[in-house]
Amino acid sequence: MTTTLIDLKTAVRSDGDVRVTLAGELDFHTARQVEPRLTALAAYGHRSLVLDLSGISFCDSAGIDLFRRVHHRCYSAGTRLRLMEVPPLVAKSMRVLGVDRELRLVVA
Repeated sequence: MTTTLIDLKTAVRSDGDVRVTLAGELDFHTARQVEPRLTALAAYGHRSLVLDLSGISFCDSAGIDLFRRVHHRCYSAGTRLRLMEVPPLVAKSMRVLGVDRELRLVVA
């Protein structure tokens, strides 16, 4: 049995924006690991939450659903969520699922 890992690094900028860099595989198990941190950041009242996905090597539907939940939490808190450097295959999956209609994506 292998353990999938994900790395999450947070940088808070002086202008009220928060940038979170994710690296690794985002699946059912790792999405549950990072969700508490992301939802806490979303609810904190930052002006903007930027998720840098350039280091994501794999993302399944659990990861995409996580982005939707974080988006809803951000919306409730008045925080803008942006997904930056989205890998092309992840962006394609989001388009197929229609998630790109509610989330702001910047494709790598």
